[in-house]
Amino acid sequence: MFQMTNTSPAIQKPPSPAVDRALAILQLLAALQQGLGVSEISRVLGQAKSSLHAVLTTLEQRGFVIKDSTTKRYQLGPQALVVGAAYGRQTNLLDAFEAVATDLVGRCGETVQLAMLHGRHILYIGKHDGTHHVRLAAQIGGQLPAHATALGKALLSGLCEAAVEQLLADVALERLTERTITALPELKRELAAVRAQGFAADNGEVSPELRCVGAPVHDATGAIIAAISVSVPITRIDDQRAAGLAQLVCDAARTIERRLGYAGDRA
Repeated sequence: MFQMTNTSPAIQKPPSPAVDRALAILQLLAALQQGLGVSEISRVLGQAKSSLHAVLTTLEQRGFVIKDSTTKRYQLGPQALVVGAAYGRQTNLLDAFEAVATDLVGRCGETVQLAMLHGRHILYIGKHDGTHHVRLAAQIGGQLPAHATALGKALLSGLCEAAVEQLLADVALERLTERTITALPELKRELAAVRAQGFAADNGEVSPELRCVGAPVHDATGAIIAAISVSVPITRIDDQRAAGLAQLVCDAARTIERRLGYAGDRA
């Protein structure tokens, strides 16, 4: 049976103003390293504050933005991870990680994690638990200061010095342990070493009981979009094993990159 179809051009309905404002806010916050107050959002978007309050409240209630109770600035919230992770699956990042992480856990027995840079923090987007009973690792959706983690240093190594200064110069680098780097010049020297050697290390800088090694992951354009790491309790690692794990992590990063279409050289 044949059916008649209407081949005339569809009449385009006007967009929903509230949805349009919500998407504009999310795109604005995603494009910036630091949060914005409602007055700044109003000025940048050319929207009245009165029309933004309800949208921001809804986005906050649904977890797409978070509001700092002290500064009153808005940033992207953890629910944005759900959407971002879905896109990551579609672009094969998480799929590539899943296959590589399974193999890496099999080789070293330790917890493997994947993270992206989220402002001054890292955002965990993938994780495979190790085979041991003791596992010191963050959860998917969790955040930690980038300057204190192997994942964060690997991600920050993709920024030039000026960008690192813009991101971190106006805030105190939080001290999590006595080994945490809290001076920006020292951090920049460490990032230079990461660029040269191709991997980063966290030697008790987040937790005294934990060491990590991480490597950056480039996409097809050569940009660092993520980092992969192995986390190990200090009772199961020495410098020799750390060097071996660094090689395994770099190899895992290369495998992910090949799946993403990156053909460049690594340190």
